[in-house]
Amino acid sequence: MTVFDLKRGERAEIERINIEGGARARLFSLGIKEGEEIEVLSYSLFRSSVLLMAGAVRVGIRKSLATKIFVKTEEGI
Repeated sequence: MTVFDLKRGERAEIERINIEGGARARLFSLGIKEGEEIEVLSYSLFRSSVLLMAGAVRVGIRKSLATKIFVKTEEGI
C-alpha cells in the first residue's frame, strides 16, 4: 500500500521509500522517513497531490512521489 492509497484522515507508518537523490533527502529533512508515522490531511482537487502531516510538519507532495512511499496501517500490521 502506498501513501496515495490512504484515505483522508488515515494514519500509517512508512515502511519503504523508493525515491533516490535530492527528493529523498528533502523528504528525510522534513521527517518523511522509514519508521515514522504520517497522516493524510487532504488531497488536491483532481488528486494530483496530497498533503501529509509528519510530526509537527505539513508537507505537500505530488502523486508521482506519493506512489513511491510504501506504508503499513494498523490494520495491516
